[in-house]
Amino acid sequence: MARILLLGGTEEARRVAEMLDDKGASFIVSLASASASPYPGPERRGGFGGEDAMVRYLENEGVEVVADATHPFAAEISPMAKRAAKRAKVRYLRLERRPWRRSAADRWIDVRSLEEAAAALDNGSDVFLTVGAHSLQPFLMRRDLRLVVRTIEKPDLGTRRDVTVIRDRGPFSIEDERALFARYQFDAMVTKNSGGDATAAKLVAARERRMLVYMVQRPRGQPWVNCRTPEQLVRRLRWYI
Repeated sequence: MARILLLGGTEEARRVAEMLDDKGASFIVSLASASASPYPGPERRGGFGGEDAMVRYLENEGVEVVADATHPFAAEISPMAKRAAKRAKVRYLRLERRPWRRSAADRWIDVRSLEEAAAALDNGSDVFLTVGAHSLQPFLMRRDLRLVVRTIEKPDLGTRRDVTVIRDRGPFSIEDERALFARYQFDAMVTKNSGGDATAAKLVAARERRMLVYMVQRPRGQPWVNCRTPEQLVRRLRWYI
């Protein structure tokens, strides 16, 4: 039995788990990815199997509050979690880090989707993709593009054999990003506006090179954000600790 269900998958969620564990809280971390590195405290791995199944889980486990600290682009789990919490009559809190903000020196092009970004890229461009292993398909269809992909998980490239894949996890330093950009001489970068510090150095490197950045905006329809930092969320959870 766990009073707090922490939906994880981000560095903020890891920090929340660390603080809850330090306080001896009754909680369990839910991770969608089987390959995610372990969190402090007890875990469950994999999806819930839909909204009805999540409602049953909340009721059967005696959960009193759902603490959602998933990725800003987790467009399915967050709305489902809020609906399930309402049906199970438990509290729902959402932590979402602030998005990146452009500076006057940035050459960002805001796009609403990966498909819009892929269509907007100039023919024959050298493109740096940091959109996640499962978001590459619109770009793989552009055979004219020379792609360098950086992901944590192994991507499915289909029939493409000409894509450079870099398997790595942030945080990345400014020096490392400068060296990467100098090596490949990118024309453009496509990234999601995830926010946070772990991968922000790439934006500095792009700014220094006056490079185009196609910035995919966060999905619409996400639940209301209650907290912006792990510390704020843990303070809101104090009645359940």
